[in-house]
Amino acid sequence: MSVKHYKPSKYLSPYIDRYFVCSQTKSLPLILPGTGLEVLFHIDTPLSINNNKLDVAHVICPREKLIFDSTNNVNYISVRFHSGGFRHFTSIPHTHIINQYLSVEEIWKKEGKELLDILSSLPSVEEKIKLIDFFLCNQLKKHHYSDLVNWDLVIKTLYKNFNSISLHELAYQSNLSYRQFERIFKQKFGVSPKKFQRITRLQKTVKQVLLTSDKHYLSTALDNGYYDQSHFIREFQSYTSLKPSEYFVTKNFENHFYYKPLN
Repeated sequence: MSVKHYKPSKYLSPYIDRYFVCSQTKSLPLILPGTGLEVLFHIDTPLSINNNKLDVAHVICPREKLIFDSTNNVNYISVRFHSGGFRHFTSIPHTHIINQYLSVEEIWKKEGKELLDILSSLPSVEEKIKLIDFFLCNQLKKHHYSDLVNWDLVIKTLYKNFNSISLHELAYQSNLSYRQFERIFKQKFGVSPKKFQRITRLQKTVKQVLLTSDKHYLSTALDNGYYDQSHFIREFQSYTSLKPSEYFVTKNFENHFYYKPLN
């Protein structure tokens, strides 16, 4: 796999982690449930799922495992958003986005089509990324809003402290009853706070194991809050239908989408 990373503009960095260009001649790995969202702009033939070809540019927001069809031609630009960040770029509810593959045109209508038309005429990846960055800056200006509750801080706090924070305490700090907190959180982010917490724990455990290339995953799982090996195995299987020992194999250590932070 060949991957090149680019930083977003400073204006977008609170919401976007990175742009990256993926190019490879073998199929993509199994995508595990995550907490973020990506917009893919295909440079060559779009990917497909269950023999259904995806649009030339589309969202992926997996809260369940995702398997792309086998292919030997992968070439796209990805915009990787921080958890909850995409809600500031569109008025479409997150509940309509998770586990779906909405096209750029479905999300941004005429503006999305115009973006794709111009992108197709640009010769270099760097020029394409610069245009995407400019487009997203404009969408952020149009759609960004402030709530009485700082939900950006809420989801950032939950993401960083998933192993120690109490959801009831987080609701209290937000001046909401737990029932209100749970309802509004799901409206804004598409999943319940408890499920977000569980997916975050799984995602961070898998990321640490893969980036350290340590097939002995148990100590990492315990550090991330799993009670014991059986607890981690049950949780892993519930989200992937695989045992950890079936997933932590050489091909997945060599082919995955977990990256270290950009400097």
